[in-house]
Amino acid sequence: MKSNSIRFLTFAAIMASWAYLSIFARDLGISDPEIGFIVAAYSLALFSSSFIFGRASDRYGRKLFLLVGLALSSLAFFLQIFAHNFLGLLLTRVLTGFCVGIFPASLIALVHENNKDLSRFSSFGSMGWTLGLLMAGLIAFYLSIESVFAFSSLLFIPAFLVASKMKFGEHHSVSVPAFPIKIIKKNLPLYLSVLIRHSGAHMVWTFWPLFLQTLGADRFWVAVIQAINGATQSVFMFTLSQRIGYTSSVAGGLLLAGATFFSFALVADFWQIMPAQVLLGVSWSLLYVGGLRYLMDRNVEKATVSGLFDSALSLSSIIGPLIGAIIVSFGSYRITMYLASALAFIGFLLFRFLKRNSHFV
Repeated sequence: MKSNSIRFLTFAAIMASWAYLSIFARDLGISDPEIGFIVAAYSLALFSSSFIFGRASDRYGRKLFLLVGLALSSLAFFLQIFAHNFLGLLLTRVLTGFCVGIFPASLIALVHENNKDLSRFSSFGSMGWTLGLLMAGLIAFYLSIESVFAFSSLLFIPAFLVASKMKFGEHHSVSVPAFPIKIIKKNLPLYLSVLIRHSGAHMVWTFWPLFLQTLGADRFWVAVIQAINGATQSVFMFTLSQRIGYTSSVAGGLLLAGATFFSFALVADFWQIMPAQVLLGVSWSLLYVGGLRYLMDRNVEKATVSGLFDSALSLSSIIGPLIGAIIVSFGSYRITMYLASALAFIGFLLFRFLKRNSHFV
């Protein structure tokens, strides 16, 4: 339960802070293209950190990177309170991105090495996501967005205390090259399909709270709508996703994501977006849990492949916001949703093709 508790608390912290980032930036007078750049910079820091510390965890052990990452994340999220312009928000988001990339690979590898259920472990992240968003909604509505950042910072403290009491056991170092090209090629069907799908998703998520506001949602309903996604993930991951083969799970998640993003562009008010949020939760549950099981069952370098998975997600959140910032400068938020749908279907086709034609990788 200690690892589940850490997953719950850290996801609550990260998602609470993320929920109002674009609204906070807009309140500071930051433009949509600049918001896209800030999100991309955060993701670049997260990408680099996940890549570096996933490999380091396989070589040097889990405990150091788990504890240091949690402690630094608490500090970094608190510093967001003091961002009052574009440069301040950019620097603090880069710092938070780097810090939250230090510990996840170590935690996931530890869970798998202790023969714990990855589906249920993942579901605690979605539970945290849901609670974090709902609490953020109340705090932002009745207090301020700066108070949400303080709330996020505080959640890392009990996570650190729980981690400090965990038993890690003896670590057996796994030698991993500085750039693990063979590992990347072995898992390329998953990494590439997730990169493409999630690049489209992040075009949408960068401006998602602003889009919801155009549909008539206030700050509280912005959080509730996003929490529906997390709640669905929590239930589905906990009950059903482990029973589906990981290849079918990944493919199904990609297909359903394509349909969901397309449906987003058709809604007329924020009430209509809620059923689509349920579909989104199921699609991500299938893709994320299926992807983790795909990696853990096929590789001995547990933290490295998990870190690379996080790096692929982070790289997509660099590409997506940058493209999205260009699109919304000349078009609308809905165009990003049509493109995200197309990219999810492309990711599905690539995953199926590369799986069937292994000589390409």
